[in-house]
Amino acid sequence: MDIIESVEMIRRDVIETAADLIKIPSRNPPGEEGKCAEYIAKRLREIGLDVKIINEPFKDRAQIIASNDENPSILLNGHIDTVPEGNINLWSVDPFGGIVKDGFLYGRGAVDMKSALAMMIHITRIIDKGLILTFAVGEERAEPGTLTLMKYLPSTVKYGIVFEPTSLAISPYQRGALWIKMKINGKSTHASLPDKGVNAIVLAKNVIDDIERYALTLSKREEANTNPTCSITMINAGIKENIIPDECYLTLDRRLLPSEDPKQVIEELRRINEKIEVIGSRRGVKIDPSSKICKVLHASMKKITGKAEVICFSGATDNEHIADKIESIVWGPGDLSRAHAIDEMIDIKEIDLAMRILALSLYKMIKKDKI
Repeated sequence: MDIIESVEMIRRDVIETAADLIKIPSRNPPGEEGKCAEYIAKRLREIGLDVKIINEPFKDRAQIIASNDENPSILLNGHIDTVPEGNINLWSVDPFGGIVKDGFLYGRGAVDMKSALAMMIHITRIIDKGLILTFAVGEERAEPGTLTLMKYLPSTVKYGIVFEPTSLAISPYQRGALWIKMKINGKSTHASLPDKGVNAIVLAKNVIDDIERYALTLSKREEANTNPTCSITMINAGIKENIIPDECYLTLDRRLLPSEDPKQVIEELRRINEKIEVIGSRRGVKIDPSSKICKVLHASMKKITGKAEVICFSGATDNEHIADKIESIVWGPGDLSRAHAIDEMIDIKEIDLAMRILALSLYKMIKKDKI
């Protein structure tokens, strides 16, 4: 039986496992990955892997390391947590039903990234040596789940795949991110006497206009066929309907090119509004697209689909904690625009295709160890 036939034998198991995982909520916030981690550990033990539960950095949010080799060479990384489902009344299906309909698997995490977790579990039934798997918590909130697991990585590990929905495009690059809170000060007074105060919301309008102009200039910057972005994602002001607000807060999402300097970006934003606070950040990643892991995936994609695409992943991922230690890329099934969305769904055919590509790539690297 060849490698592709082996994948066909377990394709239903992969979808059923992905559906089971969707049925176990692992929302973050609040950080409820525990039951999902228990299910994953149970399935891995049934297959025969050596499974370790890591109760750090959070005692009540278990992480998993599993291996089928004392000296693994390839890391497969995925995160257990999902974003919350949002307004359940807007969903046409149960977000935790794991429903298959019209060739798509539905539910929170279908795309990001429980289908990939199911792939990680079952690929070990085909590739029976050379692998170490990490199932991390906290990726959705940039928490140090994967970062903590890196200290347990054996020195024999040289390559890695961080699963995220890239629509099967190979991503040796990823953008970084800065999350910024801006504070605009005014002067409060009774709303019946607005001329006696300074309305912070009105002042914020000028700041918003400046941010929008700044965002337009970013289209002139380019690296790895992508551009940086700057978006206002939250605004908060006012404490009562009859008080002129003396404070207004804007929250910004600034996406960075892989090589962009965060310190320089912070200074650019400070020139728009002096009072800023960095409330979160993710580093960009840039590895050589001619590296071995990229070339093997590229060759497998070409053989199975007839095409292969190399991109800069627009989102931030846990590869920032991995790529400076081993040769690691971001890759996986699913359309990123469907992640975090109402009626999140993934094409089952794409999961099947991803399993074939993954199995062939790992076989080349582990069984043959040549391209």
